[in-house]
Amino acid sequence: MKHRDLSSLLKSRTVIVAPGAYDAFSARLIARHGFPAVYLTGYGTTASLLARPDIGFITLNDMCGVVRSICQVIDVPLIADAESGFGNAVNLVRTVREFEQAGASAIHLEDQLVPKRNAGSPWPQVVPCDEHASRIRLAVKSRRRSGFLIIGRTDCIQSLGLDEAIRRGNAYRKAGADIIFIHGIASPEELREVGRAVRGPKLVNYSALSLSTDPAPPSVAKLHSLGYSIVIFAIEPLFAAVKGLSAMVETLATGGSADSIRARMAGRTYVEEALAVSDYKALEASYLPPLGQVQDGGRAERRKPKGRARASGRP
Repeated sequence: MKHRDLSSLLKSRTVIVAPGAYDAFSARLIARHGFPAVYLTGYGTTASLLARPDIGFITLNDMCGVVRSICQVIDVPLIADAESGFGNAVNLVRTVREFEQAGASAIHLEDQLVPKRNAGSPWPQVVPCDEHASRIRLAVKSRRRSGFLIIGRTDCIQSLGLDEAIRRGNAYRKAGADIIFIHGIASPEELREVGRAVRGPKLVNYSALSLSTDPAPPSVAKLHSLGYSIVIFAIEPLFAAVKGLSAMVETLATGGSADSIRARMAGRTYVEEALAVSDYKALEASYLPPLGQVQDGGRAERRKPKGRARASGRP
């Protein structure tokens, strides 16, 4: 399997913008538009695959199945949401190796308490810092290649405060995390302080910033200048797709015609280009016999269409 190298992108010191995919087609569209990496959102995958909220319904096999399908159609690094590791510390060994084998370039592991109880709640419960730091150490030890990156994530900022979030970020970095992700930043001051005080490369979720910061969050370039190496847009692609699909079905449900919103729909040519239909047509032309022919002893013969048998006159 081709390993997609996220670590070399980090060393280039350019900001890595990774919109959030929720299936293979959305990932392919993101990569097709030239983004250097793709982010696989647990929230979006749970919504798309199960039509349920992100409160622990998604499984390791669910996520790794989506990772495999994505990594077959993109050539850029995939950063995946690995929740809290899908179990205890022993389960974490399998989690790391399954994501790595499936083709992900990095996973983030959060310190939320399992099972989750945060449906609509802004205050996720977290495990002790030392417990999650030990999980980070085990995750690092469990990977089979150093190029598979471990992202240490903390969700404690809203319940335990900024100082504890910074302490945890640095503790996870010390435990071996390659990248640190402080989730739930809610002000420009917190954004600047995390960028300054947390050591190592840092990831920030623009989706969470746009929901919580006032005024609006800074630009990607500004985030980079504040010390953030990776900016993910976790849920915007999903929300855009939901809006478009909803507009379509609402129009049909009220007796309208698809023609009335066709200008806002992708054309068949665009979709087939994104699906690389021409590549498969070329393969068919090279390796399959023409339609209507069968192979008989190495000699192609045109199959005669079957007609109705002539009546024999017998009863």
